[in-house]
Amino acid sequence: MVGIFPFGWKWRLKRLRKRWDRLREKALGKPEPLRSQLLQKLDVVENKLRTLEEQQLNLAMRARLAKEVELDLEEIKAVIKQK
Repeated sequence: MVGIFPFGWKWRLKRLRKRWDRLREKALGKPEPLRSQLLQKLDVVENKLRTLEEQQLNLAMRARLAKEVELDLEEIKAVIKQK
């Protein structure tokens, strides 16, 4: 169990939420057509983060959902850097 979340689950959620918040701030500074697309993607990610924070999920579901959030955030980060 230690190998999956070496610093604990709450630490991982805190890190994901912080990354989401930083990307949201960067998205708000982008021009309009791109901003609305980024904010929609970030809203989907926020819903997944809320699910992780509020619901009791088993280890496999938590890990899968957290990985999806990480991949979505990396995709959004790439779009922000590109433009």
